[in-house]
Amino acid sequence: MRTIREMLGSDEKVWVYIDSRETWERFASMAAAEGFGFGELPEEKWVFGCAVAVHSSGDMGHLPMFVWHRSFSADIEELPKRVEFLKYISGDEDYICRESHFKAAMLSAR
Repeated sequence: MRTIREMLGSDEKVWVYIDSRETWERFASMAAAEGFGFGELPEEKWVFGCAVAVHSSGDMGHLPMFVWHRSFSADIEELPKRVEFLKYISGDEDYICRESHFKAAMLSAR
């Protein structure tokens, strides 16, 4: 089974898309087991988030939806690798996230 550390590889940080609460539970369980965390916040207080930045230092943080969505614009360069976590843990070879999954919601908010 793939690990979060393997997902990071030699990268300083990776942005992770989490599609559901079920996937979040798997992510949170793996992260805790591998020593990742949200600062000093105990695991039982972690909350679901659709986009999480995972750092090689072991720190994690929720990524604002605006930042996540904006990162898919053509004029943005030099971004962390974006991973679809469910595809990654399912063993899919193509697990790089190529769309925000929130585009329709962001456009309708205008």
